[in-house]
Amino acid sequence: YMSKKAIWLVTAVMALALIGTVMLQSYWINWSISLNEKQFDDQVISALKRVADKLEKEKENWELSQIEKWIRSGDRSEEDQKQLLEYATLLMSNQLSANLDSTTHVQMDPSLSWDKKKQIVEMIDRERRIHPARLEQRINPSSLSALLRQEFKELDIDLKYTWGVYDNSSESFVILNENYVVGLREKPKASRADLDPNQILKETSYKVALFSSAAGSPGTLKVIFPKKTSWLRRNVIPLVILSVVLTSLILGCFIYVVWVIFRQKKLSEIKNDFVNNMTHEFKTPIATISLASDSILSPSIIQSPDKIRKFMDIIKQENRRMLSQVEKVLQMALLDKQDFQLNKRSLNLHDIILEAVQNINLQVTQRGGQIVTELDASDPLVYADHTHLTNIIYNLLDNANKYSPEAPEICVKTSNVKKGILIKVLDKGIGMSRENIKLIFEKFYRVPTGNVHNVKGFGLGLSYVKAMVQAHGGQIEVESEPGKGSQFIIFLPQNPKK
Repeated sequence: YMSKKAIWLVTAVMALALIGTVMLQSYWINWSISLNEKQFDDQVISALKRVADKLEKEKENWELSQIEKWIRSGDRSEEDQKQLLEYATLLMSNQLSANLDSTTHVQMDPSLSWDKKKQIVEMIDRERRIHPARLEQRINPSSLSALLRQEFKELDIDLKYTWGVYDNSSESFVILNENYVVGLREKPKASRADLDPNQILKETSYKVALFSSAAGSPGTLKVIFPKKTSWLRRNVIPLVILSVVLTSLILGCFIYVVWVIFRQKKLSEIKNDFVNNMTHEFKTPIATISLASDSILSPSIIQSPDKIRKFMDIIKQENRRMLSQVEKVLQMALLDKQDFQLNKRSLNLHDIILEAVQNINLQVTQRGGQIVTELDASDPLVYADHTHLTNIIYNLLDNANKYSPEAPEICVKTSNVKKGILIKVLDKGIGMSRENIKLIFEKFYRVPTGNVHNVKGFGLGLSYVKAMVQAHGGQIEVESEPGKGSQFIIFLPQNPKK
């Protein structure tokens, strides 16, 4: 089996592999968040550019309406107003250049002279430049808000956002969240704005220039998503959950494998201890039988029938001892296979206890000890197998005798409880630690006593007791402290149906 050093080495390697897997999963999750953020940024910037293009078209319509007002306000004939409006439309739609050339002036009335055409175009363009519209006049906040909503909806972006139109000349916001800014204080606020634009919205990376021309841009459209980070993280929650589940499964399997390794090591030690004990238990009777057989063949013995009879009794006694040990091993094999039948019938538990006490009392008294019985159960009848129930009581008494270093003091108690009867076997022996209590019902396990062979047996007695108690529908518990003795408590049901 693996040494402790090898076990710890394997455990360390598996732990490092698990830590590496967790780190790799964390890296991929962070990478996924970064990728989603970049994709989100690109989509938002593209949406803002489309909104800016649509605002540019709306600006042309607004300027044309302003020029139309100027044309109709003058003292001009209806024909002149119609002609000026037509040329203004061509000029605003960039189909007519402010500097006439051979390709553009032909679109105007051919009956007009060159100078007249130039005068008309310059007059319209001059009026357009003399009375430029302010940035906030060119934008309808409600219309701009609707455009943003539409673009973000098409991109399936359902995040809350704050937007504003920043005037580059005044270095302040003129529109915030669908409302014109009222007053230009140190920290301007709109009626529905819930942030400080100078500190947050002004520094956002989601922005696009508005109404760009050769002279530059008068303003910028800016948007900020306050809960973008949490939204991006929510998008990877399924991936995180899957990662946690898989990691938990790996961790669970890792812990289970380590537990199995240590358990197998412990079982291997118990097995080796069992082999050693079995060798010791069989060696003594075999040696005794061999010695008795050789003695019988001796010429001085063979002529004496009494001596032959004495040696034959020794051989039979040692043979029974070996058969008893073999029977215990075979009996546990049958219990493991569940290949046994209980011949249950109504029995007086007190009679069974007294019978077991009588069988072991000689061994206890030879060591200067005693067994006390306190059979207080008013209803001692149980539905059980006579042989196995006797063995249960005998094994517990034998166990108490073996693990009492001095004169054994053993007590057997009974009492009736709800739906059953309690049997308590107490001793004042060496006791057990919590670690030993967890293992005493394991096959081949024997509580260490310092000398491997000072307590006889294979470590099968308590394993057999637990198996038989459970086969009768009962339960067994142990209470013990090192140096203070042990108490075995058995509950047996008295209802045959259970």
